[in-house]
Amino acid sequence: MDEEEFGLAAYREIQAELGQWGEESPIPASTPRRRYSPGRFSPRDDGDVDSPATTTTTTPASYGSRGDNGDDGEDATEEEDGGFSSPSSNLGARGDNGDDGEDATEEEEGGFSSPSSNLGAGSRRAGPAGVQTPKPPRGLAATEEADKYDFAESAERLIGDGIDSYRPYHDALLAYLRSKKRASEVGGTARCGDVSMMSIDGDDLATEAEAALEDAEMRFLSSLSSVCLSRGQRIQGSPSEGGDVWGEASDDEGNFWDLLSALRAAGGLPSLFYVVDGEEVPDLTLSNDPAAMVAGAPADVLEACLGGDGERCATSSLPLRRLMAALGWIEACHCRRFEKMLQSDYEGNDDPILPPPRRRTMWPGTLAALKRRGGPSSSLVFHPDAPLRSAFGGGRRSSSPVDVSSFLAPEDEVDDARLLRACFMLFQAGRTEEATRLVDDCGQPWRAAAWTGGEPLSADGVGNPTRWLWKGNCRKVARKMLQIANADASSMADGAGRRGLYPSLAYEAAIMSLLSDDVDAALRNPVFRTWEDGVHAILRSELGIIEDDVLRSHNGARVEAFKAGGGHFPYAGTEINGPEGDDAPRGNDGDLGATLQMLEASPVERVREGGGDPFRNGMTSFLVGQNAPREYMEECAALSLEAENDDEACFLRFVTHLILYVDAVLPEFCSQLALPAGMDAAADGVYSLRDLLILKYVAYLSSRRDLWPHVALYTSLLSQNDVLDTYSSFLIHVHDERERQMTLRQARDLFPEGMDIRILRNVVRGMVMCDEAAWAREAGEEAAPAGVAPADARMMRSVLWLCHHPEHAPDALVCTNMLLRRFLLSADASNRDLRAPKVFMEKILPKDLVDAAVERCRGEEDEAVAGPISLALAQNLKAEFLSIESYLRAHTKYVQFLDAISKTSPCHQSNGSGGARNGPESDIADRMERNAFRQKKAGLCKIVVELATRASNALSEVLTFGGGWLVDVNSNTMTDEEGDSEEAGARSEELAAIRSAYVPWAVSMLREVSDNTAVWLEQVAHDTLVQFGETSEDMLMTLFESFGETYRSSDDCPAADLLTSSRAAPGYWHKKALSLASVVANDGNSLHETFDATQMEGFLKSMAEHAYKLNRCSNARTFFVH
Repeated sequence: MDEEEFGLAAYREIQAELGQWGEESPIPASTPRRRYSPGRFSPRDDGDVDSPATTTTTTPASYGSRGDNGDDGEDATEEEDGGFSSPSSNLGARGDNGDDGEDATEEEEGGFSSPSSNLGAGSRRAGPAGVQTPKPPRGLAATEEADKYDFAESAERLIGDGIDSYRPYHDALLAYLRSKKRASEVGGTARCGDVSMMSIDGDDLATEAEAALEDAEMRFLSSLSSVCLSRGQRIQGSPSEGGDVWGEASDDEGNFWDLLSALRAAGGLPSLFYVVDGEEVPDLTLSNDPAAMVAGAPADVLEACLGGDGERCATSSLPLRRLMAALGWIEACHCRRFEKMLQSDYEGNDDPILPPPRRRTMWPGTLAALKRRGGPSSSLVFHPDAPLRSAFGGGRRSSSPVDVSSFLAPEDEVDDARLLRACFMLFQAGRTEEATRLVDDCGQPWRAAAWTGGEPLSADGVGNPTRWLWKGNCRKVARKMLQIANADASSMADGAGRRGLYPSLAYEAAIMSLLSDDVDAALRNPVFRTWEDGVHAILRSELGIIEDDVLRSHNGARVEAFKAGGGHFPYAGTEINGPEGDDAPRGNDGDLGATLQMLEASPVERVREGGGDPFRNGMTSFLVGQNAPREYMEECAALSLEAENDDEACFLRFVTHLILYVDAVLPEFCSQLALPAGMDAAADGVYSLRDLLILKYVAYLSSRRDLWPHVALYTSLLSQNDVLDTYSSFLIHVHDERERQMTLRQARDLFPEGMDIRILRNVVRGMVMCDEAAWAREAGEEAAPAGVAPADARMMRSVLWLCHHPEHAPDALVCTNMLLRRFLLSADASNRDLRAPKVFMEKILPKDLVDAAVERCRGEEDEAVAGPISLALAQNLKAEFLSIESYLRAHTKYVQFLDAISKTSPCHQSNGSGGARNGPESDIADRMERNAFRQKKAGLCKIVVELATRASNALSEVLTFGGGWLVDVNSNTMTDEEGDSEEAGARSEELAAIRSAYVPWAVSMLREVSDNTAVWLEQVAHDTLVQFGETSEDMLMTLFESFGETYRSSDDCPAADLLTSSRAAPGYWHKKALSLASVVANDGNSLHETFDATQMEGFLKSMAEHAYKLNRCSNARTFFVH
């Protein structure tokens, strides 16, 4: 083990003896008791705190721990970062029943997990809050292409501003809301979220609910503190640019939340929000009158008057409790700083905290040098006052790094400086026993004895009976040491407070000034180089002065009792009273505002101006109370709302959660916070500062895809109208299927029942009716299918929002038809390929959407439950869908027919046998040639005729659709609300427009199929007649007969009928085209009303042409003429 490791191990041994590392090691009874002051801030009953293998942190309990009772623990699985995996617990009305919960498998509940599954199944403030969170330069942003984004991996972000910086806040708030809801249920509150204790089972339930609410608040504040402090420790010192700045800011924010937690624990909300409503500031009073406790020992009197334990502390005045809580909090801050520095000690640190192992004896280097020089005179000067004597006598200049005039050897001076610096930090952390053990372990037990003189005398004789004398001497020594240290300006010059190591006398003077409650000496010592250093010094001094006042009053009562009895002094130390008049330090009677003003006396800029930092400004404001918290929150909120760049997002996050907490515990006070100057609440539609912050925070979360899982929770805190608008606007930009399922599940969990479908209606309609010209591909959006415009693809996939839960199926059908109508109306009349609606129906929509929608409405009607869509409307929508589906199917077959007929030639050359043949051989060859020719013609005809038949039948199905194609056959049975709505009116207009455009086109397509087929077959007949002459008639009749489904040659059925009954005969198709006249004229089909005059005139003219052609093709004498 090297000496560095040994030095750290030696200190751990000291901590182990004091029980700081988890080992059982009680302090011996003979150990002097320290003077009364609050112990270092320890974790409250928030859960178990892990004991690291290398160091013990004194931060609040790790976030996410279950605590001592399991009621407030979280059901979600905790992950490594201490957060929750996702908000899975329903905060709304459906949280406790399993009907709509997410725990059971959705398929088992009759739902489906994806769209493709079966649907049927006033006080002075330290400085302005205008100083914003430090802003390091932006790092690498997430610039991946949308189609390459992996949802499972969060985008790489600048350190301190990644997803891990936001999720813990989200999880802490979610846990708080859940606990608050449970507490409200216990107390029988009227509605979730409004904590008004309306007891239904007596005072016990109300008391239990109040305790649960307080516990929830404490957990929330402790969680945020722990999150910030852990993050700061993790990223501070990071090699990434700006890591130190982000780490320091995170530590400051953690200290802020820790202060709120400490003040809340000290005296409830009145302690945290100290006289914020203009109440009279309470006076500082004691739990007991020290003058009435003459017989009590000073230590016991002090504890009884100031409140040493929870019960007595509760009887103390609020100013005293706040002072003690503030001192405990600042000690915890210093304790965390010391532990953080200790953890990195001797790990490449140029300025280690602990002295090296050679310091097991006092000044080993100096002693060795004296021995080398020899002589009796040298040994006479080796005593604890040697450094001071050297300074008074103008000793030599040391070559140590601290560069001071010192009797000590250079290495001893540096070791002393480090040793006393570590002890000074331990005193700041409230760990006096460890400081005394450390100097004792390093060969200076006389220092430990000198530092314990402030303990008041106890009943068992432990303590210092001459405490007043000791304290006055400490004050004198501190000032003299500071004077000596400041004699050499170069050794102490550090106005910025950023120096690493000062002379040992400076640290010893600092310790003495703390022990003697000498604020003036402390603030003039640059060893106190941070704002926290100054705050600790003045708070410790304020409490120490109060302790002195208590002991002085007690001692005075003893003296009066002695005078009245005429006897001698019966109590040790009574003959020595404390300093009075100008010699006594003066406090502020617990007024933290006046106390904090003393920081301005510091010559160190960081101490004097450090309170201007936004987080420290907040700490000052809540310590001062009165109007300061209100002004602080209003100013911070205004600055956050005015910021126009994402660099301020971390501060926006902080302010938002602060206002949310204030609103949760003091809603009336929060509602009175003023809006930023120039903002009119009524004109802008915003009624509170809280709503403004939530809206901006949600907007920021929505702008970063890696933070989308957090949007729902914060949106749920808005009014229902704002929830509807805000979440709808957000979901429009969510395209990845897993992200859609996640965001929809959160909406169902966190929003009021029924809000999810209202949001989805807005989302789908907004995407369906979007402006195609403004389209731009977004994150998570898949590429469009081949042949489909990207804007059309987005509209298609938008309907899938409504295909995750069976109860959404009717709305999915409404939006499906809406989109289909848009596709049909936007199709170019000159090029109606209808590619988009076909892809939508064939590849995007679930196959059983229509039936699921109708069955859902039928089930609601049978159960007498009023659904959003009536059964009549659902049936009408089904008819509309089937009408459009039949049209698209017919158009597809029509296109297939045109493609086939354009690629299939009706003519081909016969393969003649060649050569001259006579007799039977020639007849046989001719017959074989005719059969081969006819068979080839039959094959070609089969292709064309089969496709023509399919197209013809599909188009005829459209024209003869039951009740009329796209006619509202059930419109009269819909409810008045459904029929009179604006959307219903628009639908009727669209249906009429589609019918006017597509019915004549369908008639034209059917006539075109018949006419083109007839013309093609006539060319077949003509080619046969040209090549085979007289024998061609028999060949064609045989060909026609092979396509006659029911015809068989007989005497009762003339062969000439084949000319109009065989599908291979042109007459059949002319006859079919002519039959369109009766189809169009049939009032039941409602077709003729869609034709205008010009269209009807053209249709009648075409019918006349087909009549003429039919007459020609049905007569054998005219048909078989070459």
